[in-house]
Amino acid sequence: MKRLTFLAVILVILSGCVNYDEELWLNPDGSGKAKLVVVHASPYENSEEIMHKDDLKGIHLQDYSVKKSNKNFIYTIRFRFDSIEAFNNINDQVSDNDFWGKITLNKGHGRRITFKRRISLGAQADENDLWDQIFRPKTDSGQKWNYRLHLPWEVISSNAHHVDKKTGALSWSYDTSKLWNKTEVMSVEVQKGFPWLIVILGFIIFVLIVAMLFWLVRIARKSHLLDWMHHLNENKPKEP
Repeated sequence: MKRLTFLAVILVILSGCVNYDEELWLNPDGSGKAKLVVVHASPYENSEEIMHKDDLKGIHLQDYSVKKSNKNFIYTIRFRFDSIEAFNNINDQVSDNDFWGKITLNKGHGRRITFKRRISLGAQADENDLWDQIFRPKTDSGQKWNYRLHLPWEVISSNAHHVDKKTGALSWSYDTSKLWNKTEVMSVEVQKGFPWLIVILGFIIFVLIVAMLFWLVRIARKSHLLDWMHHLNENKPKEP
């Protein structure tokens, strides 16, 4: 149940949400960090349960803050995660209002990798879904779900709405009023760089091993100790 706590809090916040912004940095080993900014239209602060996020396995809360601006509360949350699985486990899938979604990394041919993240809003099959009835009336045009992604590999293709060529960041923005009863998939195909460092280190190690073996062979052939032992054995008196 611990892993359900944080998403439940965000779902409560989103019931009066003005905006949801997320920035995600992914490392080559699947770990990473994230920053969430949620603008919540509410007369009171609701942040007591955010600290329970630190109870999630593989999730490490770094800091959070809450600021009031007019009739809105602005929640800023930063955390690290140990793996994609840990990041995905924050999602309890309590409803079809799935702003968190699921991330998958699939290996392709060569060094190609496909990143995908599926999000949805509203009942996909049943328009009478209870969550649909609760959230949809509170979702007005202009409310956004914004995602920004930083990947450690070269981007080959993507359906991102914008690519920042200077930083290599990809971004998507969804108007929640147009996302009801729909599923969106953020997709990026990347290519891992050739592991030149590993190749160079391997070559250096190979050369060092060959040089050491060559040196040992030369030392063995020219060793004065071996010559002295051979000479000693030749001059050793024979037993009668």
